Amino acid sequence: MKTHILILSSAIALSTLSLAAHANSTPNAPHIYVKGEATVTTMPDYVQLSVGIVEINKDLIDAKNKADKTMAKAIKLVKELGIKDANINAGHISINRESQYNRTSGNQEFKGFRVSRTLSVKLSEIEKYPQLLQNLVNNGINQINQTQFLASNYEELHKQAQKLAIKDARKAAKELSTDYGVELKGLYTASLSPMNISTQPYTRAEKTMMVADSAPGNFVPDAYHAGEIKITASSYAVYIID
Repeated sequence: MKTHILILSSAIALSTLSLAAHANSTPNAPHIYVKGEATVTTMPDYVQLSVGIVEINKDLIDAKNKADKTMAKAIKLVKELGIKDANINAGHISINRESQYNRTSGNQEFKGFRVSRTLSVKLSEIEKYPQLLQNLVNNGINQINQTQFLASNYEELHKQAQKLAIKDARKAAKELSTDYGVELKGLYTASLSPMNISTQPYTRAEKTMMVADSAPGNFVPDAYHAGEIKITASSYAVYIID
């Protein structure tokens, strides 16, 4: 997996002694309030796919049998692509009565029993996604519920983004204190979420975005493109100045 690391922005603001009390967020002394932000981008390495089959029939048994047969074929197709049993979930079924409003009679008329089956699949070989999807639709699957392109190391990358955001906030504080000719005495408080401070951090205008440089294989040319996953994190800090 190819991973890019990118600092998106620094946000900084200068605050002076305030008569208003901001509970535990700002010191009763001159200080600066800074924000750091970072983004780690990576290409997905697996797909979480959820599809389904819906059958409507006044004969409940017939509707369920048709849904079950379609699901059995779908499970077989999934396994033929080498997907392990642990990554296949086809245990959900729902049965509901379905009615339709008749404008002539003004009554709700029984349309049939709606039987729904759902299949969830974790596909590690992204290049097989278009083929799998097409095979499922060709064999009776008539609902695509959700498709997510994900990264297996998301948590690791999110922690990395948090560390970069903290580093960015520290850099912003040093730059700001230098520009104003003041000295940083130390960190007063820090948080990974916005603080209860009336002064809003100033965000520098520069923004840099990255473009995906690769994509999973396509069954139909240019029909599917996963793109990058962007994992962002922010850090807020208040520094006492002298």
